[in-house]
Amino acid sequence: MLALLSSARAPAGVLLAVHDLAQAWRHSDTVIISGFHSPVEQEAFIVLLRGPGRLVLVPARSRPRRLPPDVRAALEAGRLTIDTPFGDDVRRATQETAARRNRYVCERAAAVLIAYARPGGRTAALAAELLAAGKPLYTVDHPSNAALAALGARVYRHGGAGELR
Repeated sequence: MLALLSSARAPAGVLLAVHDLAQAWRHSDTVIISGFHSPVEQEAFIVLLRGPGRLVLVPARSRPRRLPPDVRAALEAGRLTIDTPFGDDVRRATQETAARRNRYVCERAAAVLIAYARPGGRTAALAAELLAAGKPLYTVDHPSNAALAALGARVYRHGGAGELR
């Protein structure tokens, strides 16, 4: 399983790179786990829902009660799993629940792809923690990710059949 995370305000080039990756993931064995909340993550979710690939949605609150038809169809087809660390009493996402959700996502994944982390932001701090813990961390090849690369994140290359290169 590959975790996908991104800061909310990512450059357009990062969004395009993730769109291209999602096109490859949707026909591979790579299972993508994410909150699919930020614009970059949402773009991947839209692409992944159109393919036969598997994905895991982890909201930063309790399990949603109403689902859009495309999400419900993927769930019923067994391609989508909805998982959450929160009970039914957590009805709204907050910065705190989003941070807890992101850690939960990273714990379950074999590797983490941070498409973009705003320097000095929460996602960048999480990236540093993941690297310190020895979790394989990747980013997309974009000049805005120089800080992530300097921390030790490797450039993600999809090698078909879900392999990382």
